[in-house]
Amino acid sequence: MVQMNGQEPQPLDAHLQAIADAHRIDATHLDSRAASLQGKLRGLISRPSAARLIVAKMSLRAGLTNYLVEHSRHVSGMDLSDAMAVAQQEAANGRRVSVGYWSQPSDRAAAIAAEYAKAIDAIAQALPGASISIKADQLEFDRALLFPVFRRAAERKVPVHFDSQHYDTATRAMAMLEAARDLGAEVSASLSSRWRRSVQDAERLMALKVGIRIVKGQGGDPTDPKIDPRQSFAALVAQCAGRASHAGVATHDPRVAGPALDVLKAAGTPCALEQLVSLPRLDALAARRGIPVQVYVAYGRFGLPYALSELTRRPAIAGWILRDLIRRLLGSRSS
Repeated sequence: MVQMNGQEPQPLDAHLQAIADAHRIDATHLDSRAASLQGKLRGLISRPSAARLIVAKMSLRAGLTNYLVEHSRHVSGMDLSDAMAVAQQEAANGRRVSVGYWSQPSDRAAAIAAEYAKAIDAIAQALPGASISIKADQLEFDRALLFPVFRRAAERKVPVHFDSQHYDTATRAMAMLEAARDLGAEVSASLSSRWRRSVQDAERLMALKVGIRIVKGQGGDPTDPKIDPRQSFAALVAQCAGRASHAGVATHDPRVAGPALDVLKAAGTPCALEQLVSLPRLDALAARRGIPVQVYVAYGRFGLPYALSELTRRPAIAGWILRDLIRRLLGSRSS
């Protein structure tokens, strides 16, 4: 029953009551929200239709929340043993693997270095051919911490990949990469297509015969904030084609990945499609071209598979979320 402006309580619409019962929602509360929505739409829809829209929104929100909480474990809410289990499964399926530790905000640089050392030992023992991805800036570019990591990697024959981090630390990261190479480590590096300097950095890495992973990256170039990351991604691919010792195409955008792999393959450049384990992947796109896939398995800091703060700038993320939710709903109904 619903009270209407001091009048006698009115019975709820039977259809609305059925909707509330089916979804275990308080009928009076649902009726109130439906009435508000109906008013906003100036009566263009019925009260039960408004209720269905509200229930659909609530279900989507609940499903998204549950999905993100559940899948965050597979992105970074893991310890090293969990990451190694995921990485070994990927390797068993014929994919290359890179393992990376995502540090806690409270982690000291020495603790991060110790975690890198543990990961190198685990990779050397159980994942031959896999690499470790590091973020040199999180060790404050401290040679006393980084050099033992590089030496350990060289001794255990574990390649070291330098993740792309911040524009203002890129020069120091490049210098540290060369130091790691001089210490005998096999190295590679990410280059952000959002940075104008990546053109010169690519030349430097190719001269050193160091592998390159091309990424769109997160932070922009303060000297040229209007760079189109897709266009510059394609330009970096063209720059590397026929010249780089190895080029990784690290994107989940098929409109970027497909043409990039085609260019590299046509030029005879050793290449791979590189994918973050947590996001919807383009493995089939690489398989059709006979190109290997490398998977980045991150562990450590709790995080989400989709950066929700990126939704306004990267609408494709919303599509990934919706696609995965639909797959999960269909899967649950068929099971």
